[in-house]
Formats: sequence, C-alpha cells, structure tokens
Amino acid sequence: MGSVVSSLGTSIGGVVLTWVVFDSSRSPVYVALLGVVGFLPSLLFGLLAGAIVDRVDRRRLMLVCDVARFITLGGLAAYTLVFGVNIVALLGSALIVATFSTVFRPATNAAIPRLVPESEFTDSNGLLMAGTTVAGFVGSPIGGILVITVGVVGGFLANALTFGFSGAMIFLMVIPAVAPREVGVGNRRTSLLFEVREGMRYLRSQKPLLWITLSGMLGNFFLSLFFAFVVIYAAVQLHQGAAGFGVLLAAGAAGWAIGAILPGRIGTGRAPALWYSVAWTTAGLVIVGIGVVRDLPSATILSLAFGILGGIGNTTFFAAVQRLVPSNLLGRYFATDEAGSFAMIPAGQVAGGLLILAIGIGPTYILAGLGAFACNGALLLVPSVRRWGMQSGSN
Repeated sequence: MGSVVSSLGTSIGGVVLTWVVFDSSRSPVYVALLGVVGFLPSLLFGLLAGAIVDRVDRRRLMLVCDVARFITLGGLAAYTLVFGVNIVALLGSALIVATFSTVFRPATNAAIPRLVPESEFTDSNGLLMAGTTVAGFVGSPIGGILVITVGVVGGFLANALTFGFSGAMIFLMVIPAVAPREVGVGNRRTSLLFEVREGMRYLRSQKPLLWITLSGMLGNFFLSLFFAFVVIYAAVQLHQGAAGFGVLLAAGAAGWAIGAILPGRIGTGRAPALWYSVAWTTAGLVIVGIGVVRDLPSATILSLAFGILGGIGNTTFFAAVQRLVPSNLLGRYFATDEAGSFAMIPAGQVAGGLLILAIGIGPTYILAGLGAFACNGALLLVPSVRRWGMQSGSN
C-alpha cells in the first residue's frame, strides 16, 4: 500500500515539477536538467546506497527515506507559497527526493524476502510491480488536473502527503531483524567502501548475473529510445492527439500489470533467466512492430503486448534474485543493477532525440527494437545464463 501510494505521488510530482520548470523558465535546458537530476543520485550514490541497505535495519531506512521526502516536498510547497517559484529550489528539492528514492528502491526489493516465504516471492513482486505501475500511470493525469485546479503548491503538497502515507504504512510493518552473522563481513568494523567493493566482487564472481546486468545496461540504452518518445510517436506517426497518447500509455501500463502477476501462474521461477531473456528478446521484436504500424488499434495491441512481456521478465528476475542472492548482499546487488541501468538512460534519451531529427520516429523505434532484441537475445547464447536459477543452489 505504501509503495503504490508513493508511486502515485511520484507520478503526480513528476508532472507538476516538469510543468512548473518549463512554465517558469520556458527553457528546454532546464527541463533536460530536471531529467538529469532525477538520474544523478543513482549514478553517484547508487553503489553506496546498496551498502547502506545491507548494513542497517531496512524498515527504519525506508521510513527515514519517506520522512525525508515528505519534509522536502512539504517544505517546497511552503517555500513556493511564500516566495513563489524558484528554479534552484525546484531542482534542489528534486535532487533530494531522487537521492532518498535511490536508497528506498533497493531497500524495498531487499526487504521482500523477510516479509514472505520463498514460495511467495514471485507473487509478491508481481503484486508490488503491478500496483506501482498502475498507480504511476494514474498519477500523470491527476498531476495535470491538480496544476489546473489547485496550482503547483497543491500538487507539491499532494506529493508530500503520499510519502507521508507510505511512511505510515512502513511504520506499521514488522520485518524480522537480520541476525548479526548475516549482516556481512565485520558490519561495524569495515567501511562502506569496503562493503561496496565486496558487493562488486560478488557480482563479478556470479557470471550469469554479471552477464544479465551488462546486458541490461546496454539494453536500457535502446529501450530509452522507445520509452521517452511515445508522445512524438503518437503525434507524428499515428497522427493522434493527447487522447491517442493516453491510450498507448494506458495499454502499456495495463499490460505491465497483467504481466507482473502472470509469472506465479505460469511457473516462470523454474527457469527464471531463460524466461527473462526470452521475454525481453521478444519485447524487442514488439518494439520493431510498433515502429512499423501506423494505426492506433495496432499500436495499442502491441503496446499491451510489450507491457505484458516486460512485466513477466522483471517480476520473474526480481523474485529469482531474492531467492538466490544472499540476504546480506541483496541491497548492494539491486543498487548496482539500478545504477548500471540508469547510467545508460540519459545517453539513450539524447541519442533518441538526435536520431528522430535525423531519420524520423518510425526508423528510430525499429532501431531501438533491434538493439533490445540483440542485447537480450545474446543472453540466450550463454549456457550459464540459461541455466541460472533452475536449481535452488545454482547462484
């Protein structure tokens, strides 16, 4: 409940922040800077955040993150009400929120194995992913409505309240404490940098995971060519307005929610890496199809299919990681994976914009799909990746 509501707030806040930054500056540079600010903490602090997650009580850490985000956005609402819009205050607040979110996300993923038995990992991840995906989609129009009806101050305050609600839900949770022998090598006698290096050594020693992480880094470069420009695709190639754009987003979100709850029904946990690779390889072909079609019904069906495949792939993989990676390293693994994935997104967005100017949106989508197909299809050529997770001790 807390994650779903905070995802709703993040989506609302994203719309409000983007609108007010552009409206007050009329500069695409500041809009781009806002996007960079959102990814910067993962690049700078992601590995350190993972070490912190593995070192301290995860419930308390998640609670601190929500309280910090609540105070930051509440303070921004109060500042804007009294002094008006200030670009520096907006970007600074966005940076603080993104920093604590960088800690919160791996803490959430690492906490799941202590909340449910192993047999429920897949369904738990599926419900969490489905709920946050739908909430993120619903939050976008709500953010726009709030800007129109109550103004940006009301939008910031609504975002703050969602983090307050999330913190209240986490406060009510009971997570079994980590036994001292599980916390890591010399929890209180080693530095965070030592523990970061320990997490990196673990990843390097697990060749299937390393291959999957590297593939994900490059694959996200191509996927960002697709995700970031749906509005241009809807307007230019499909000749649709805002309604058509909304239909495509809704189809993708609905598909992702469906795909997230399917793995527990179809038993993907028996061969998680294989399912992950096949799902995302096929998703690449679906993007190629989206780049080819020129009518809204076909694009909607393909967007739904893409969402289903993405939901299946990510839910299956997250559950397998929680089952196979040692508990005391989960935070570091999830943070490392996120830092690597996010590192390529800004580059992909810039490349996508240049490609669209040079060759158009359709060919750019086709290139994005072929790139995603190649990156994930390459995993199927690695025997150790195909076998990863098939047996309980195969990490």
